[in-house]
Amino acid sequence: MPAKEGDAVDGVVLQIGAQFLNSVTALTKVEEDDFSRKASLSYADVKHLQDQIAVASLRLRYIENATRPINRLPSAVLLKIFHILQNSPPYSLQWVVVTRVCSQWRKFALSASALWSSIPLRAKGGSTLIDLFLARSGNTPLTIIFAQDPVGDNYSITRVQSYLRGLRNIVNNASDRIERLVMEPQFPIDDLLRADRLGQTLGQELSRLLLSPSAGPGLMSTVSNTIENTFLKLFSESMPQAQHLELWSEAVPYLLRRPDPLKHLTVLELSQIKIEPSNMDSLVFSKVLAVLDASRGSLRRIVLAGVELRDDLHSQLADGDSSLPLPISLSCLESIEIGDWELQGSLARFLQQLRVPPSASKCIWGSSLAPTAIGPFILPSSESDSPGIHVISRIVLSSTARTDMVAFHKGSLYINGSLSFEDYSPLLNDLSQFQSVHELVLTPLLTPLTVEDWTHLFRLLPNIRKIKVRDAETSRLVRALRKDTDGNEIYLPLPHLVEFDIKYSICEIGEPWKELLENESTTEVSSMVIFLTLLARERAQAGASFGRLGRIHLRLDSRVSDFHDMAPLLGDLRPCVSRLDCSYGDDSYSLTVEERAERKKEEKDEWYLVLKEFDGIWPTKAVYFLRSPSDSSGGNFGLKSFASGHLA
Repeated sequence: MPAKEGDAVDGVVLQIGAQFLNSVTALTKVEEDDFSRKASLSYADVKHLQDQIAVASLRLRYIENATRPINRLPSAVLLKIFHILQNSPPYSLQWVVVTRVCSQWRKFALSASALWSSIPLRAKGGSTLIDLFLARSGNTPLTIIFAQDPVGDNYSITRVQSYLRGLRNIVNNASDRIERLVMEPQFPIDDLLRADRLGQTLGQELSRLLLSPSAGPGLMSTVSNTIENTFLKLFSESMPQAQHLELWSEAVPYLLRRPDPLKHLTVLELSQIKIEPSNMDSLVFSKVLAVLDASRGSLRRIVLAGVELRDDLHSQLADGDSSLPLPISLSCLESIEIGDWELQGSLARFLQQLRVPPSASKCIWGSSLAPTAIGPFILPSSESDSPGIHVISRIVLSSTARTDMVAFHKGSLYINGSLSFEDYSPLLNDLSQFQSVHELVLTPLLTPLTVEDWTHLFRLLPNIRKIKVRDAETSRLVRALRKDTDGNEIYLPLPHLVEFDIKYSICEIGEPWKELLENESTTEVSSMVIFLTLLARERAQAGASFGRLGRIHLRLDSRVSDFHDMAPLLGDLRPCVSRLDCSYGDDSYSLTVEERAERKKEEKDEWYLVLKEFDGIWPTKAVYFLRSPSDSSGGNFGLKSFASGHLA
């Protein structure tokens, strides 16, 4: 095989290197005898040769660095790596260390304007840092982040002034480039604005008392150049190209005061607004609806969490005003979340002004929800243009975090909180809409369902194929499978049921299993297994029309005592099902590698399985800061654990 051209070049280079080494060895001979040494080169020649070797060594190190795999990556891949580093942790400047690794990385990072387009606006950074980012970002669209400072930092007057200079710099020089504006929920905007208003009041009083009328405007112009006025200019006159806004608390009214709403928004998140008398005119339905209407053709995500809006539409209707706006069709919307509204009576009226695609994720949460009032908005329309595509295929019943919630997401209907069965069962009365439900997921409920409730639910959901139970009482559910609405025994219920997946029961075994066969009021694990056996036995004896239950997966942790005494029960159950997987405590011989990894997560956090069932629909960042964390071991599960599950 003929040698490649690159191989020939490499051979010549190595040959030249060998000749160079031989030449240096010949030039640097030293003759020695017993009394003296005689070098072949003078001191000046040696110094000159050392300089030449140093240059060659530096060049070789440069070549060595260029041969490393990381330096052979395409520029697009390297930029992607820098972006990942930039966003981990979010809104941090630690990524700037890449400019100090080597000259090549520094040159590349400084030339990549996209890396400098995300500006964390901390008081600590000051206007100098912002000037640097603005210069290096070129004409790239900007992301402005009102980022919280490290815990324990104090907002002194000096730091607030530094923050103000940086914000004013952006407003005056780059507001037309702002594409995303994110305010972290712990950014102290309320404190800064209150201090700013106090400073304005004191400044005006000092101006009135100490200055003459002719000298007054000088000081007054200084006083008026404040945070509040800078915010007002930012939101009312600037950001014509803004697409992504995440605001909270007192920053929100500034957006709603804008005379011409932004027209290109794709993400709008407004959370935890505190109503003050000066802001009452801004916090009304019509203002928010005007913002949504202006971007109706581009909005993909909406969050209104903790918003206390005044229902001015209702007052217009009471006054006989016939100029009420038509419902807004948000054709591009992918998800909407409305939560923690104290004015529950007006929530349904607000939702009536919105029209969203059937496939959009919808989440309503808060205290004392009225599911029947919000049900028409949450449930996908059965009259959509594409029937069968956006149907409900899964129902999740849960009680977590002391917050009621009704949501639809990716074909799943979520019902969460202290809601009773009577509260949400009317949502399920449209039998035609729930014929496609094939999976039911149960987690611990604050108001558990009775046998009668379960019986009624199974009548509404006749085509269930799979039942999953997560650390919740199961015996009443299993008993209800064999009952009708009058309490009579049913032979061969739910013909499509093929799988039970039961993980983590916290109940303990009490009486001997034979006595439990005659006691249907018990709620213990052994009773659950007994009634599963009765159900599976009837299905196995029914013939080909029903067939066996496909799989029963029992995974019981060490909280279930005397597990091995249940061996006779499991022995009766095993022949009646196609597959029985059962593990107890550390007994994981029947688990796959993935299931063992899952088990470790479950043991570390007993709520892991509950959280996973939410599939990212709840809670959001807004919820995290509206609720104070509490001790999950006491039964009140706090949201800090939810946030650690990366569900938002």
